[in-house]
Amino acid sequence: MTSFELGNLIKDRLSVAGLGQHLDETKEQYLEFPEGFFAEVVLKDGSRLSEAQRIVKSIEEELSKQGIEMDAIVRAVWEVVRVEKAGIAPSGSAGAQRLIATLRSGERECRVTVDMTGNALAMVLAALAQGGLREYGPDRDAAVVGIVREFVRLELSYGGESYWDPILHPELTLNENALAYLTMDSPAKAR
Repeated sequence: MTSFELGNLIKDRLSVAGLGQHLDETKEQYLEFPEGFFAEVVLKDGSRLSEAQRIVKSIEEELSKQGIEMDAIVRAVWEVVRVEKAGIAPSGSAGAQRLIATLRSGERECRVTVDMTGNALAMVLAALAQGGLREYGPDRDAAVVGIVREFVRLELSYGGESYWDPILHPELTLNENALAYLTMDSPAKAR
């Protein structure tokens, strides 16, 4: 079996189950390694995740009986619908803020909490005082919401083994390192 054949097998089974139109083939991956295969199946509708996961798991079990190993990720493409302030984060960090991001994938919505540390908030306030970060919003509240929106989008943009599943892990922390990376103040962004 090749990675191409594996991809066709998975897509065929999902199509038979009525999930073919929900696949995002631009983001999928089917890779072959000496140890076996890696499959990343991506859906446009998060409400169909459990059904797709069940089908991919059954394929994984069938292949395992044939001595073929497969690791698979079945995930959805999410968009950030809104971000709202939710008060002080219970982290214990002075000045930490909690925000709630509502995400949507097709017919499914989920909410995630994002705790911005006190140090990250202090960096935002200092940058705003110096006239920076205006692209995220004209004032403190708008900038914080805009930065958190962009942070969640960044986290959602990763695929493969770096994928963040907002259903299984509905909490994020935006600290000063993540803020520096996000706002291009880090060497990693300067490249």
